[in-house]
Amino acid sequence: MASDLLQSLSNDDVPDRPDELTHQVHHRLNPLLVTLHMVEFVLQTLPYAFFHFLTALLGACRFSLTGECRGKGEDHAK
Repeated sequence: MASDLLQSLSNDDVPDRPDELTHQVHHRLNPLLVTLHMVEFVLQTLPYAFFHFLTALLGACRFSLTGECRGKGEDHAK
């Protein structure tokens, strides 16, 4: 079944793409892609990085003040 489909597709002619298609697509998509990239970077990546940096910074301050190194998920009641 799959080989019949592939065989029938291999016999079909594929038309050439228009020369101006690439230029038009780039002019329409590039501003959108850059905008989406910047929005994703500012709203997702930066808060994630700042949160993890702040967590590490607070852990370093806590270690400097108390001398204890607490791991994630440890029983802190000991």
